[in-house]
Amino acid sequence: MRSLGWLCVRIVLRGAAASVLCVIAGASHAEPAAPPPEARLSLGAPLGELPRFGVNLGGRTVWGAEQLMANVLRNPGLEAALDGTLIVVGKVDALAVEDDTPWTARTPGFWAGARYDVLSGPAAGQRGSVRDNQRAGPGRPDRIALQPMPAGLRPGDVLALQAEADPAPAPLWWTEGTVTSIAEPRPGSPGQRSVRLTALPGQPAQLFHHLDSIGARAGKLLPVKGPWRLALWVRGNSVAARLRLSFARAGRKAWVDQSLLPSSTWQRVVLPFTAQDDGPVGPLMLTVAADSGQVQVDDIELGPAGPPTPGGFRDELVQTLRALRPGYLRDWQGQLADTPANRAAEPFARRPVRYRPGVHELQFSYSLPEFMALAADVGARPWIVLPSTSTPDDARSFGQKLRRAWQQHHFDEIVVEHGNEHWNSIFRPAGIADLAVLAEVADRAFVALRQGAGPDVPLHRVVGTQYVNPAAAARMSGLSQHSEGVAVAPYFHYRQDAADSTEAALDRALHEPIATLAQSVSAAAARGRAVDVYEVNLHTTGGSATAAQRSAVLSAPAAGAALARRLLQAAALGVTRQAVYTLAGHDSFTDRRDLAPLFGITRDLATPGQWRSTGQALLALNAVVGGPAHGATCEGPGCAEITALAFGSGARWAFVSSAAQPLRVSWPCRGGRPVGLLSAAVPAALRASLPAAVPAAVSDTPACVAGRAAVVLPARSWLVVGA
Repeated sequence: MRSLGWLCVRIVLRGAAASVLCVIAGASHAEPAAPPPEARLSLGAPLGELPRFGVNLGGRTVWGAEQLMANVLRNPGLEAALDGTLIVVGKVDALAVEDDTPWTARTPGFWAGARYDVLSGPAAGQRGSVRDNQRAGPGRPDRIALQPMPAGLRPGDVLALQAEADPAPAPLWWTEGTVTSIAEPRPGSPGQRSVRLTALPGQPAQLFHHLDSIGARAGKLLPVKGPWRLALWVRGNSVAARLRLSFARAGRKAWVDQSLLPSSTWQRVVLPFTAQDDGPVGPLMLTVAADSGQVQVDDIELGPAGPPTPGGFRDELVQTLRALRPGYLRDWQGQLADTPANRAAEPFARRPVRYRPGVHELQFSYSLPEFMALAADVGARPWIVLPSTSTPDDARSFGQKLRRAWQQHHFDEIVVEHGNEHWNSIFRPAGIADLAVLAEVADRAFVALRQGAGPDVPLHRVVGTQYVNPAAAARMSGLSQHSEGVAVAPYFHYRQDAADSTEAALDRALHEPIATLAQSVSAAAARGRAVDVYEVNLHTTGGSATAAQRSAVLSAPAAGAALARRLLQAAALGVTRQAVYTLAGHDSFTDRRDLAPLFGITRDLATPGQWRSTGQALLALNAVVGGPAHGATCEGPGCAEITALAFGSGARWAFVSSAAQPLRVSWPCRGGRPVGLLSAAVPAALRASLPAAVPAAVSDTPACVAGRAAVVLPARSWLVVGA
């Protein structure tokens, strides 16, 4: 038994130049004595236009593979946090409402002064303020006193709350000593405040920002190399004011270690430095400290000193996406309680947002304009998650912002999804589980969104339902009157047990049925709705398998074949919008609380193109997918193990073999027309991501004989052929 990686062969056609065909293979048994089973493919029924497959961009972190922005600091403007949530009325009386779950409860008085808006039921559209919130009893939900009490409010109705309740002087930064926020930003700042550091005798006042802190198991996910720059605005508020700046990786000499005597007027300090990051693995830390006196600071930048990048994202991310050429780019970063103004704000004015209780739940998002600029640069259609706390007024404002983005970037479609996984209990603080209520709230938002965007902006509005419950997709298709689709997430290979061999686990992943998705597609189509895939990937978090056993499966080339099969199967059912989850992610916790290499199709963004097997498969598929698509008909004993689609009237093909042994596949070719990967951009993008073991020399077979070409696929492999 042996393990195969990439296999490239030259296909020679009579009267045409030679071309390259690439296969990626999983484990393969020794060559059998008998010829391998054959799958004889022909062009099948037309499927219509099929865009390239998409990807979720994901939210940003400061510790993992998701360090996405060129300014690596979160909340660089030191702005106050926003809190929002959805209250589903469990009980109501003349004075207050009680939520239907204790999970969303906050500390007493947290919501005092917050704004409320009723989103559903007879009271929809009424608004007011919160007088107070108190637990209804030990372990009970919040009881929220409203002013005025909405007329006609009923159990099951939904309210959105929005507040500025976090007292932290610099959310998402660590502080030590006397650190206070003041409503006095530096001159010209788009933000609303700055931070004052007041040193006391023997006690400096300090701001800290930590980065790249996974550690040895991942290595350096944010290398600091080449020209970088630290810039910030400072002002000394006392004669003795002294500011100390430091930026270093633990275990090595600091790149920046400088003290300043700031003047009494605001000034911008810029500290360029050239870094070599050749020391040990360790976390990065930026320190901004007043060692004496009182200093104000505002609007801090830290990152590479190169030219501006699209949307302000790291160049490594941009280069990776340019190679991938996703058809859709999904903007899902936990923004369920964000506001239109904050989603459009400049980085120094943007505020952290939270929809779940807890100090660690704050998120700092890239903005809508930044995301749209990135999507336009990489040729992707944007897929936007509309915050589920949005009122109709909010949605109308979002629509206006989408119109401006459309006018600037000329997208031919913008997907807008209401919230994220309303059915999933982990999103309950901003989720609506009742389908009828969800459809009502989403439709109110979608009507207003369309009003704001105008009739000519090509919106595709969707509401998500649970994939494993196709009846929910069918019901939502009938309930929602102002959406064009239902979104589902057909993840697969959820469970792996210690008793499973790697081969058995891969075989199961490559043979999971697609019937659930077929049911949803059929039911939605009967009501004139599309089914879209907002997330898809292997989801191997369940079961008793060890971390090493899971990694053996998830790292195998055949894992990429399994993802490619899932994407092609969905496309063959008529699903045209698919977004793999997610672009970057080093690892994720399993149900056993150990770690598995999920869900990133790249290991990290330390350098461009750190593709896992799933990313390699998606990269290759997008080299041939696009434009009019056809299904495939098949004859022969190998047909049960082949998934295939054709593009360009059969000029380009994508195949996946699920077989545990080699399989011979043949397909139509045309004499005088080249077969293989010929587009100049594609081989370069692919070859940059290939393992070093790819052979430099390729064979001179097979040939196009009597209108057909054929190749023997290794076990559990994918193949793309294209003009």
